[in-house]
Amino acid sequence: MSNENTRLTGTGESLNPVFTEQSRHNHHRDHDHNYDHDHDPRHHNQYISAHTKRLLNSRHISMISIGGIIGTGLFMGIRQTLTNGPIISIVSYFYISGLCYFIITAVGEMSCYMPLNGSLCQFQFRFISNPVGVMNNFVYWMSWSITLGLELGLIYELLCQFASPSGEEIFYSSQVMLGHKTLVILSAWTLLTAANLFPVNYYGEIEFLVTIIKIAFMFAWVGLSMVLVTTRLGFANWTNLDLIWGVNAIEVVDNRVMNKVVNSLSSSIVSSCFTFQSIESVGICSGEIEDIGRNLPKAIRYIVVRICVFYIGSLTLLTLMIPSNDPSIINNNGSSSSDGNENSVMSSPFVIALVNCGIGNNSILIHVVNFVILTSMISAANSNIYFGSRCLLSMVEEGYFWRTFARTTSRGGVPVYAILLTSSLGLVVSLLSNLKNMGTFLTLLINLSATSGLLMWLFVSISYLRFRQALEYNNIAYHDLAYTSRFILPMEKSAWVSIMSIIFIILSNGVTNIWQFSWDSFASCYLTSIVVIVGVLYCSYKWQESVLMPVEKIDIFTSQSATALK
Repeated sequence: MSNENTRLTGTGESLNPVFTEQSRHNHHRDHDHNYDHDHDPRHHNQYISAHTKRLLNSRHISMISIGGIIGTGLFMGIRQTLTNGPIISIVSYFYISGLCYFIITAVGEMSCYMPLNGSLCQFQFRFISNPVGVMNNFVYWMSWSITLGLELGLIYELLCQFASPSGEEIFYSSQVMLGHKTLVILSAWTLLTAANLFPVNYYGEIEFLVTIIKIAFMFAWVGLSMVLVTTRLGFANWTNLDLIWGVNAIEVVDNRVMNKVVNSLSSSIVSSCFTFQSIESVGICSGEIEDIGRNLPKAIRYIVVRICVFYIGSLTLLTLMIPSNDPSIINNNGSSSSDGNENSVMSSPFVIALVNCGIGNNSILIHVVNFVILTSMISAANSNIYFGSRCLLSMVEEGYFWRTFARTTSRGGVPVYAILLTSSLGLVVSLLSNLKNMGTFLTLLINLSATSGLLMWLFVSISYLRFRQALEYNNIAYHDLAYTSRFILPMEKSAWVSIMSIIFIILSNGVTNIWQFSWDSFASCYLTSIVVIVGVLYCSYKWQESVLMPVEKIDIFTSQSATALK
């Protein structure tokens, strides 16, 4: 793909009407004799708007931020974390919650200053370098499409859960769907793609309604679980010393002290991190949020409360209801648990917990839980198309993808071609999963997307450091920004903690390969990182660009918001 000098930008609706980008740029640069005007991005590039519309209001963005928290990661991904026991699981969740809150806050500060389409995707181009931006965003975009394909398959599998073991159907449609996986996938894909082709406020309304269902369910589930714990189960899982440190401390090595530090803790942090994946995605909406200087900070400020209630609160209750050695959460082959319950790998811990309290597998309550999880999966698939298409749009606007995909509808500002390409790739992945001889290729795609979210967190942290350096270089005081963090630690120090933590998490993800090497495990843990590193080095060499651009070349005035400064 050619590296064109002509780039595209996101919507220009929020540009400062008093100081234009060029005049503000010249105001700071004309007195800097060391500035190289030959490298001024305004010198060579013609900026063209992608014409997206700011149609997401405060109500939409608030619910999208909550929906990013209550999703498939919470309902299904929490399963692996529970095997590490209550103490290590809760500690790791607190740690990752703090990390995620920094990531979201950093994205919020940069997005309020520079509200670009798919903001966190474009920040790597603006603040780090083009090679980093191209490689990481391409992998990140691919991961959204691949995840869409997997979600479509999970939707079908969960629909099949509505068929009871005895053959009695809760819904007649589930009987019709059994044995017609391709038809179900095509139908779901068509509906989801069509929904994304409407103006973005329709997407906001869908997420608003689905999130209301999820919030109501979470409060009801937490209330019911508290009653069941106090009346039936008690604190047995927290007082049993053989279970409190997790299943890994029982089965892996005899030295439990070393295992708690090296194996259980690292395993729990890694699994917790994957549970929180896509929590940063609210920042991708930046180019389509109305009054972003007010609405985005408002949504971000309440995220920490939501994390504590929905993630840490749910995890605490689940550790009381599900022992770390429960076969239902450690049995990955889908066979029945030892007590005869039909808890397959598709069963959510939220279902397993209720079953452990004596609620039957075929009760209406269990099917209600499965319905909410199904709704969450449909919402996740819908969001995969939206977020993936905006990530693709950010690459187009930076000049590293065909500009055809920047075309939007005149009425709603919908990037039709970006949506169709993203969703079509997801459909292909989902259909390939049905072919027996495509297993190796499909596994390769899944491995490629496995660590993409972590890499995005890493580069967001680096982008934030570079953003702060650019502000200082241009004599813009941090406290002059319209939106600044209320984080416990100073944001720059938090960025360094985040960078070191994410590098540790990525390396720890495959730590078992040290004493028991496996190519499958190695590829799953490190393939994405290797592809990005090699790709960045190749692009840097090919384009003769530095991996880390000098701070004097960072352009923080293009696309600056009218409300960026106080």
